[in-house]
Amino acid sequence: MDINDLLVSESGRISEDIHDRTLHTTVWIDLVEKGTWPDEMGEQISVLTYERTIPANSPTWQTVTFNDGTGSNCVPTAEQIEFAQTLRNYNLQQTALESPPVCINDLRFTFKRRKQLENCYSILTQNTGWLWQERHRSEYVRLSEHKVICADGFPEASGSFPTTEPTGRLTGDILERFHLKLTRQGAARDDGSVDYVDGRPQFVAIMSPETDKAIVRKDYEIREDIRNTSRAPELLAPLGVSRAYNGFYHLIDDFPPRWNFTGGVWVEVPPLILVATTKGSRAVENPDYETATYEDTIIFLRSVFRSLIPASITTPGGETEFEAQKYMGDWKWLNIPDRVENPDKSWGYFRGIFSSGSEPIHPEFGYVLRHKRANVQNVFIDENHNPVA
Repeated sequence: MDINDLLVSESGRISEDIHDRTLHTTVWIDLVEKGTWPDEMGEQISVLTYERTIPANSPTWQTVTFNDGTGSNCVPTAEQIEFAQTLRNYNLQQTALESPPVCINDLRFTFKRRKQLENCYSILTQNTGWLWQERHRSEYVRLSEHKVICADGFPEASGSFPTTEPTGRLTGDILERFHLKLTRQGAARDDGSVDYVDGRPQFVAIMSPETDKAIVRKDYEIREDIRNTSRAPELLAPLGVSRAYNGFYHLIDDFPPRWNFTGGVWVEVPPLILVATTKGSRAVENPDYETATYEDTIIFLRSVFRSLIPASITTPGGETEFEAQKYMGDWKWLNIPDRVENPDKSWGYFRGIFSSGSEPIHPEFGYVLRHKRANVQNVFIDENHNPVA
C-alpha cells in the first residue's frame, strides 16, 4: 500500500485561515420522494401501474319509455371498460466513494491537522450532496418517457433523445404547450401538481438561471402573470421560489445538463473539471460548459419516480451479524488491521456507501425539454417591467 501525505505541512508560512470550497446544493436533493427498498423480494422488482382508460366505443344513450311487453328497457345497453396495466421493472444499484489513506505519522508534521481534517471531511460530505444530485437528476431523465427536442414538430423519444438539433430557446409558449399536455394526461392527480391557481394546476420546471431570466424578461404575458399569481406553496418556498409563472414554478438548477451536437451524436459537457493544484486536483468551472450550445429543462413531477434506499441489515438470523450501514453516504473512518499492510492500525481512510433503487410510478408524466441556450444579456427593468438596454 502506497500512502502519500494527505494533508499540508507548514513549509515557510501558511495562512492562518484554511478555506474549503463548497459544492453548490440543489433542488434535486429536496424534491425527489424517498422511500425504503423492500427486502426479501428478489433482485428485480416489478411495479404494476393501472393506466387511464375509456370505453372502446362511445356509450349509446337510450330513451326510457314504458315497457310494451316486447322486452325490457330496465337494463340499458352497457359498453365495457377494459382495464389497462403496465408492468415496469427496477433494480437496486450501489456505488462507493473513498478518501485517500491517512497515516498517523504524517499527522505529526501537518500544520493545524485538526482543521485540515475537518476540511477533508467537509469535502467528503459535499461530494455526498453532489452524488445524490447527479443520481436523482439522471434517474429522472432516464425514466421520463418524453425526451423532447424543441424543434419543428417537437420530436420526442422515450429512450434516448432524438438526434435532431433544437432550433430555438425555451419560451413561455413552449412551456404552455406541455402544461396543456400534462393537464390533459391527468398528471395533476397523485401529487403531480404542487399547487392550484384560479383552479389551474401548477407544475414545476427546473431550469438554468439564464433560461429563467430570458422567459421572465422576454415573455411579457408571463411577466404580467408573475405579478398577479399567489405565493409559492410550502413545499417550494424554502427553495427560493416566490410565485407561479403561467402554470409553472421556476426552480433554478445552476448546473443543468448541457450538450453539444457533434457528428450526429449528443455529447454532454460537464460543468466541472479537475485541474492540478499544489496537491492533487481541484474542481473548477469547465469553460466549455459556458459555451455549450444546448441544455435541458426538466418538468418535474414528484409522481414520476421514487428513490428507494435499502434499510440496514444487522442480524438477519442464523447467528449471523453485520455492521450497520447507512446507504445515503454516511462517511465512516475505517482502520482495518492487516498482518502485512496495517499490523499496527497506523493508517486508515474514509468510505461512504451509496445505494438506491428508482421505482417508476408515473414516468409517462416525465418531460425533459432539450433546447438552445438562452442568450441572456445584463439589462435593467424599469418601473413598468420593461427591459432597458
